[in-house]
Amino acid sequence: MPQTFILPRTILTGRLDKAVSGVLGISLRQARLLIGQGLVLVDGRAARKGMPVHPGQTVRVETLDAGINDVPVRAHVVRRENGFAAVMKPGGVHTVRGKGEPCLESCLDRMGMHGWMLLNRLDFLTSGLVLAAASSEEGARYSAWQDAGDVRKWYLALAHGGIARDFSVRGRILDSKRRVVQVLEEDDEPVRWTLVRPLGATEKGTAVLIRIRKGRRHQIRAHMAHAGFPLVGDPIYGRGEPGGLFLHHWRVELPGFTAQEGPDWPDVSLPSVEAADLLAGTV
Repeated sequence: MPQTFILPRTILTGRLDKAVSGVLGISLRQARLLIGQGLVLVDGRAARKGMPVHPGQTVRVETLDAGINDVPVRAHVVRRENGFAAVMKPGGVHTVRGKGEPCLESCLDRMGMHGWMLLNRLDFLTSGLVLAAASSEEGARYSAWQDAGDVRKWYLALAHGGIARDFSVRGRILDSKRRVVQVLEEDDEPVRWTLVRPLGATEKGTAVLIRIRKGRRHQIRAHMAHAGFPLVGDPIYGRGEPGGLFLHHWRVELPGFTAQEGPDWPDVSLPSVEAADLLAGTV
């Protein structure tokens, strides 16, 4: 059964893995295994083992008897139609196999999608929609639509700084498979641009709506930091605050298919976002 506790004053400020080890009375290796499996939430958000924590935060450890492959129980199909599906990936879960369990790909069979292929990936800490195709034929159609700019993806995020107007970030991303990607000064092709619209202030940061068409690795996170507005909770391009990364793939549109589902962000009141408003202006 899950265990929930408030970090005591004796913990002081330190790493999550050491705090979980100390409170539960388990080894550091066991604590890191639980965190790596997505079984530990801090203030309702998935976190990494080295995340700094402090007294007063709420930690929930999902010690499920069903085993690690059934951990991401919040993963579910949002929409399935015409050979495509949009699947909700929780934060703190890997997208594909080979990165560690649990992962979204391992959940496809139990969701009635045996043999389906995932079309895009989200970072470990990023939540939201992941697209899937029933066959390679649909996968090829999706790739062609992306190249033509016919796929549109909208993300919701919380960013640091005051954002007063719409803007775009066009710099090409140099991805050398290192932990941190580099944003160059030269413009990338238009389908790789990041378009941003401010929605208003929240308790944790400025809420923004972000649209991309064909993303690169860490594109939104790197572009926002490059523009001077790093995302709240980003451990690589931002400050890595406790509570996790506030980035969620909210809506996707491709020919004949649209899906949308909002984020589950505790203690954050997002301004309303109307899909009809997204068709005009920068975004």
